[in-house]
Amino acid sequence: MGNGMNLSPRAERSHERAEKYALMGDEEVVSLVLAEHKPSANAFVRGMWIAVGSFFVVLAGIGVFIPGLPTTSWLVAAAYCYGRSSQKLFHWLLTNRWFGGPLLEYYRSGNALPFHSKIVICGLIGLISASSIWLVTKAGDPGFGQVTIVVVAALGIWWVGWRVPTTA
Repeated sequence: MGNGMNLSPRAERSHERAEKYALMGDEEVVSLVLAEHKPSANAFVRGMWIAVGSFFVVLAGIGVFIPGLPTTSWLVAAAYCYGRSSQKLFHWLLTNRWFGGPLLEYYRSGNALPFHSKIVICGLIGLISASSIWLVTKAGDPGFGQVTIVVVAALGIWWVGWRVPTTA
């Protein structure tokens, strides 16, 4: 890049995508995003992705009305799930009058999340993981479940915190 910043390859790609999408209309961005995602060939797996994606859409809908609960972050998760399950649902989400705007802004930002959303997501991962560990312990697990939850939570926090680009 010619602006003097040293960016990681991932951040560089994010920046290039943001510049490319910024010059396009909504229909063009939707077409490109849809072309990048291919649904699973397995019907059961598609059904699971649809169920999880729909859950995230519900959370995003709640986030519209509850201050502090992220909306775009849940929409990004829903978009990922719908991208793996159904082009029709993914298209609906991208063009939805309530959710399409924030989701298209996410793609126009180069697939980056605001810092405050990353904090909330990592906090939710930690809170849900701690609750799961408590429940698994109460159920009598000798420690294998707790260790698995800690490892998965740590990977999730690492991914969101360090691998997902942050918007400026």
